[in-house]
Amino acid sequence: MEVARLAGVSITTVSRCLNTPDKVGKKTLAKVRKVIQDINFSPNVLAQSFRRGRTNIILVVVHEIGSWLFADIMEGIRAVVDGRYSIILTESRPDVTENGTFIDMLVARQVEGVILLCSPLPFSRKLIELAKSKPLPIVIGLEPVSDDLGQFPSVHIDNHQAAYDATQYLIRLGHAEIVFVSGPKNSYVTKDRELGFLAAMRDGGLTVDSDRVIHSDLSANGGINSAIEILARPSRPSAIFCANDDVAMGVMSVATKRGLRVPEDLSVMGFDDTRYAALTNPALSTVLQPARDIGMKAAQKLLQAIERPDDDAARTEILPHRIVVRDSTALRR
Repeated sequence: MEVARLAGVSITTVSRCLNTPDKVGKKTLAKVRKVIQDINFSPNVLAQSFRRGRTNIILVVVHEIGSWLFADIMEGIRAVVDGRYSIILTESRPDVTENGTFIDMLVARQVEGVILLCSPLPFSRKLIELAKSKPLPIVIGLEPVSDDLGQFPSVHIDNHQAAYDATQYLIRLGHAEIVFVSGPKNSYVTKDRELGFLAAMRDGGLTVDSDRVIHSDLSANGGINSAIEILARPSRPSAIFCANDDVAMGVMSVATKRGLRVPEDLSVMGFDDTRYAALTNPALSTVLQPARDIGMKAAQKLLQAIERPDDDAARTEILPHRIVVRDSTALRR
């Protein structure tokens, strides 16, 4: 990939330069060979891997490389594949997933398989079309599987049930005025959490209207903007349940600046139990999903699909979640 980037050509073109240089224009071939020489890159190993049809590389697609949740999942993936496969990590931002280089890499089969930790459109549609034409082992980790990705194995928690359980916990604390800060409207994973929240509210006999859910970016800034909007309402909720921990941290920062005490004046609940959740002030109550285990299970499924494609395996594996009670939630006063 580095050679292709520096030479300003596709990975497929680099492959041709290494394997069938007679099929590449002289100018392009000279440019690629100069880059190889400049960075002291040895093409022999890569060329040999192309000739034998194996690269021992897997691709992992994440929403945001800097996220602690994805870092924990990557720990699990590495624990399974290290020493056997190399890992290429890329983000699902449109400028990454929609460019030709990324798709070229998949089409040229320069990876043995893909672990997809997010399923942005239209990338997921391109992946489906690719899998139809060139069978490529793909495993979905972390996110629930949408209908169009149902053909691929997946590993995740029951997001609907997890959000239902967290909402019930807040209701048992006496909270009736609860707002859920969801992700973007097209987010499949947070939609399940949103529906779980609404189901628990209805089952608790509580009012459910459009003001109960607000959509946000899944970031601290998203939480800040959501909290500003929520806390400006004439009637303030007693609890805010957030679709992830980053959003919850943004909400708590605004509450504190507005002079509200968490949890005495406002209970805040997160989701994911990322590494910073226990370090916030107050420590964040949240829903734990076993990120490292998700990574390990996804990697195991992918290796099975690569190395033993004829073996039957469960398409979907649901891992357990847990409500983690810390200091950001309390009885309704």
